[in-house]
Amino acid sequence: MKISIVGCGGMAHGIHMPSIQKYGKIDVISCADINEANAKSLSEKYSIPLYFTDYREMLEKTNPDAVVCLVSEKAIAGVASDILQKYPVMLEKPPGKTAQETEMIFRAAKKSGKSHMVAFNRRFAPVYTKLKELMRKNEHEKDIKYIRYNFHRVSRRESNFEDTAIHAIDTVRFLAGGDFKKVCIKYQEMPYFGEKVANYYITFEFFDSVFAYAEILVSTGELFEGCEIHAGESIYRASLQKGKEAGGIEYISPEGVYLSIGKEEICPHTEQYLTHGFYSEHKHFYDCLDNGTDPGHGADTALQSVAVCEALKNREGLVLF
Repeated sequence: MKISIVGCGGMAHGIHMPSIQKYGKIDVISCADINEANAKSLSEKYSIPLYFTDYREMLEKTNPDAVVCLVSEKAIAGVASDILQKYPVMLEKPPGKTAQETEMIFRAAKKSGKSHMVAFNRRFAPVYTKLKELMRKNEHEKDIKYIRYNFHRVSRRESNFEDTAIHAIDTVRFLAGGDFKKVCIKYQEMPYFGEKVANYYITFEFFDSVFAYAEILVSTGELFEGCEIHAGESIYRASLQKGKEAGGIEYISPEGVYLSIGKEEICPHTEQYLTHGFYSEHKHFYDCLDNGTDPGHGADTALQSVAVCEALKNREGLVLF
């Protein structure tokens, strides 16, 4: 399979190209970036034969089987929608700055019939896929009562932190397996860190009566991301990351059963592109293209997550669906 890369920044260098190389059955035939230095650097580092500053010129001259679109959130809706007229696309999150832009991507894919997938890597993170597998085994996946999600970062100062916070929001929805009904948001503004820098405290109510809470903090003493899920009469805890280490899973039942699954059993690697699901999402997308099946995880599945992030940007306190 021949693919082309659009957007040659840090994520392409450190995360997506290592994922593609590990998959092994892909020929990256070209890359493009409006910054020629970025395109040239990716081309040289990963022996990509051709690089361009115009993605349309690249696609016309190289005609790949699929495209990986890694441009900024400001540009991704227009670029991805344009590419989808002719090529299957895997695109980085968020798929647009607004729900309207996300809908535009979905409409473009529906019109052309081309496969597309939004790269929400937590949906493919080994610790969360293992967690959902354990919950299915215990017949608890449809009996979730409450989810708490902690998303703690260190020294983040971006005014557009909602583009990162979408990871927590989308993962809550993914773990719950349903749609938001009502989302309430509280803000803790921190002007001493910069303009529009804030912690987010978000309460989610789902249509199937599941409740969830996400604590999204921009600057804490330690990097941490993980969840606690109450299902049936049991508790599940999973951590994607604690400090520099990948986490594990705990299960506690009312009968006193305690199960601990360590990181070595879940994912015996330390590279982030493996522990955080980036490789797995690439593998899923290419396997589906090979098999002629729909990869799912399209822009339509991202609409609610993007709508909540749009509310964060606008400092809205309530989102109703």
